[in-house]
Amino acid sequence: MRLGIQHVLPHNSPEQWADEIVEMGFRAATFPADYTAPISKIDAYVKAAQDRDILIAEVGVWNSPFVPDPAEAARAQTACIEELRLADYIGARCCVNISGAFGPVWNFIYPENFTEDAYEKNVEFIRRLLDEVKPQRTCFALESMQWMLPSTPEETLRILRDINDPHFKAHLDICNFVKDPNTYVRMDELIDHSFELLGDQIVSFHLKDIIMEEMSTVHITEVIPGQGKMNLPLYLRRIRELGDDDMPVMIEHLPDKASYEEGLKYVQSILDCQS
Repeated sequence: MRLGIQHVLPHNSPEQWADEIVEMGFRAATFPADYTAPISKIDAYVKAAQDRDILIAEVGVWNSPFVPDPAEAARAQTACIEELRLADYIGARCCVNISGAFGPVWNFIYPENFTEDAYEKNVEFIRRLLDEVKPQRTCFALESMQWMLPSTPEETLRILRDINDPHFKAHLDICNFVKDPNTYVRMDELIDHSFELLGDQIVSFHLKDIIMEEMSTVHITEVIPGQGKMNLPLYLRRIRELGDDDMPVMIEHLPDKASYEEGLKYVQSILDCQS
């Protein structure tokens, strides 16, 4: 596997961006430019990554194609299409988005997010997206989320089967399947179940750690890997068992460079013990 950083640190040039990733000890990264960037800048980032053996793990979209405002929804759908084109152009491992919220905030929770209508609209849009772009060097993937579809391994498997396209894959963040005390105390079972259902369809991973706070209502907090309750040794072992030496495993959502370095050190210590 390739441990990566799902965060773009401040930098002044593609070369500085790539050098810092290598110096920190990462071997994969999210692409730091979007489809609106000049082609010369896109190419410069690709070359900087290639020269340093950094895998471009993902091009992130991060919008909702289904927000209520028609003009905003159209812009979001165009961005999905063009970011997938960009991912294919640069040969990224995947282009990833969430399914999207059916309300004004692109990643918030609304009742409509979990309806069968929302599911069918996602299937229709992803089929159209793939048909329009026809990717050859990458794939499109949905990241699981507690707040929208797909929120369980079963829902992920369902949409994979219904779309049934070799360029549509699963993007797994196991923490995003944890959404209540029941799944929290059964995270080991959740990890094994997810890999049994989805293993050969997963194209990229996010890696986080979480802890459930002792409060009167459910409150799950992301923490630096090693400071929470996620069984990261099991998670990493199951990833390694997939047998893909270039599988990206992206650490994310940490506040600063020092936190990423601390998290990476802990993850590397697990892998060293498993070698």
